[in-house]
Amino acid sequence: MNISHRFKFIYATWFILVVFLVSFGFGGLLWFNYANPQNTCATCHEEVSHVKSWQSSFHRDLHCRNCHGGSLTLNVHALKEHANRIVQHFQPASAETAVRLSEAQVLTLQEACRKCHPRSYADWQSGGHSATYPKIFLDPKHNQMEQMAPECLRCHGMFFDGHIEDLVTPLATKGPWTLKDPAKLNQPVIPCLACHQVHGTAAAYRPVQLYVRREQTSIAADLLPVTPITRNGQPVKLSPDPTQRLCTQCHAPNAFRELGSQDDRTPFGVHEGLSCLDCHSSHSNSAKASCATCHPADSHCGLDVEKMDTTYLSKTSAHNIHFVACGDCHNGQRPEKRKPGLK
Repeated sequence: MNISHRFKFIYATWFILVVFLVSFGFGGLLWFNYANPQNTCATCHEEVSHVKSWQSSFHRDLHCRNCHGGSLTLNVHALKEHANRIVQHFQPASAETAVRLSEAQVLTLQEACRKCHPRSYADWQSGGHSATYPKIFLDPKHNQMEQMAPECLRCHGMFFDGHIEDLVTPLATKGPWTLKDPAKLNQPVIPCLACHQVHGTAAAYRPVQLYVRREQTSIAADLLPVTPITRNGQPVKLSPDPTQRLCTQCHAPNAFRELGSQDDRTPFGVHEGLSCLDCHSSHSNSAKASCATCHPADSHCGLDVEKMDTTYLSKTSAHNIHFVACGDCHNGQRPEKRKPGLK
């Protein structure tokens, strides 16, 4: 065989090999993109726990790519993640190689939530839980009262990829304060996955789950501990609704668990025992329709409850709707029920 024929043979061999590898690789991508997840994602032992939870979730009829994106992508970050999983596949299993979502991935996944749940997403945007990093961490009034600390990220910025000193400067009660990463200016601190788990089981309350930053995992609302609340040393009646436990994790009392301390809003007085969701819409947090839902047009006092002097009517009221009691407006006394026919 002369030299020219030898080079042609080598080139032909390499060409066939490259075509084979490209075809094999592209075919594999097609397979993972369109085949039944039971025959693709579910076959990887690293994904067993995730697949099992998905199989019992509300999303079990959806293909993996609906939330995680497909394998046929030109997204550099996604391709990097795919390659990283292949590398990890041949390494010993450890906590460091466990599948974790970065904040960027959480925000990307949130767009998938938006496509399927537009109404809930719109409600979330209209409520307080859609607050951005600047609203929470650049608030002069709050920052002057209390110095920011790592514990802030427990409720605000659960998925932030770093420590509090990586987020904002200075860590002091004197500003001005700035975010170190300009990309955070429009990012929410409480995304969907803060209170929801895509793979959450379809059992009651299980779709409502709290993401625990320290453990990097989500815990179902009905598995969260009940936070006992006291008033003047006496226990306050709490709602049996498991969702209340999730709310209390962030809207929490002080270390002594005293009613109304810190950010606690556990209902007391005329509303003792009610759940947050008895008054607040789950995503918008709006309570505009709450009074009319439970109360008639007139109260025992003969007044429209929506026009009583509480924070429901005006935020400047001295009577917090969460803790208001009859005696707050009636000289410490419970008013007698009016007699029929009297005005």
